[in-house]
Amino acid sequence: MRKFLLFLLCSIVLSFFLVLFKEGDRSFDSESLRLEEKQELVLPQQALLNITFSIPDAKYEVLVPQGSTVYDLMDKASKEYGFSFSGKNFPGIGFFIEEIKGVRQDTRKGLYWVYSINGKKAEVGVSNYILKPHDVITWNYEKGY
Repeated sequence: MRKFLLFLLCSIVLSFFLVLFKEGDRSFDSESLRLEEKQELVLPQQALLNITFSIPDAKYEVLVPQGSTVYDLMDKASKEYGFSFSGKNFPGIGFFIEEIKGVRQDTRKGLYWVYSINGKKAEVGVSNYILKPHDVITWNYEKGY
């Protein structure tokens, strides 16, 4: 019986040390994993788009992540350069800008904020157009079409 108890005690002690040894391995693995995660965080920064964005009195260069919309561009630019914009969402066609820098559309006169993508008038709301590398977004306050 004593041999059995001694065997049991040795097994418990051995198990305890194995668990401690394994825990040490896990912390090393998790540290390695944290380093890999930090390296992966650098990669998405390479996926930034440099977009030229202009309104009648100013021109801006804005870096936005790939997959951003014109709305995302407007939001980031307004925060970086300190101007305001507002608009309205229309189901199915997206968000349309109604005011930039305090200049609001005038429906009675038929004046609206209209944006162009690389010189061509956009056909969708700002929340529906996904930006492409080197896009040039131009806003004009003009008679609606």
